[in-house]
Amino acid sequence: MSIRREITIGNARLILGDCREVLPELRGVADMLFCDVAYKLTTGGNAHQSMGGLFATENYNNDGLLMDVPPWHDLGGPFFRACKDNADAYIMTNDKNLFQAGAAFEGAGWKFHNLLVWDKIRATRNRWYMKNLEFTTYWWKGKADPLGINHCGSKQSFQLNAPKETAHPTEKPVALCEHYILNSTTQGDTVLDPMMGSGAAMVAAVQNGRHAIGIEINETWFEVACARVRKALA
Repeated sequence: MSIRREITIGNARLILGDCREVLPELRGVADMLFCDVAYKLTTGGNAHQSMGGLFATENYNNDGLLMDVPPWHDLGGPFFRACKDNADAYIMTNDKNLFQAGAAFEGAGWKFHNLLVWDKIRATRNRWYMKNLEFTTYWWKGKADPLGINHCGSKQSFQLNAPKETAHPTEKPVALCEHYILNSTTQGDTVLDPMMGSGAAMVAAVQNGRHAIGIEINETWFEVACARVRKALA
């Protein structure tokens, strides 16, 4: 069964299920798509120090099994069909997945706008340059808006401290999601996040008068996202 559970909170529709099964039921619904796609992670490469907590060596062996990791080529087409004509898409990835993501989305019909950068300021330890950047591939479907984004002075790089404490291990800041949403939508538009995790993009959408559709495969994170959206609308 594709939709295991569905909750409506204000102008947010939150769905528990696998986006690969749910998205065929959501064709042409989104004015903008944001997704921090689940991908295999690395623990860093410092010779003398390593990451702790969830990603400590004793807890995480880099086999990708902390979360469901779908193949990139499974995503571009369903994401494309879930969006309206002329929609924008923001797909987050790291350096190691950048080329796979690009090939998969271009092959599905998306057109490439730009490569955006989140400068997290705080870096992850690594022997081959400390890592302080994450990447967002910015795409469009159909015809690009000749006027461009809403805030044309926005730069390719967005600098924002990575949060020290998060609900989800790969959670993105609400402010980063908001930056993209405000540039590619207007009030009343619909923002879709097919892998919403703990719901940062959903919070950013509803706080700015947008409709939100979020899908999450993990029930724990689904409950966290529901709670965050309720709090944002309280």
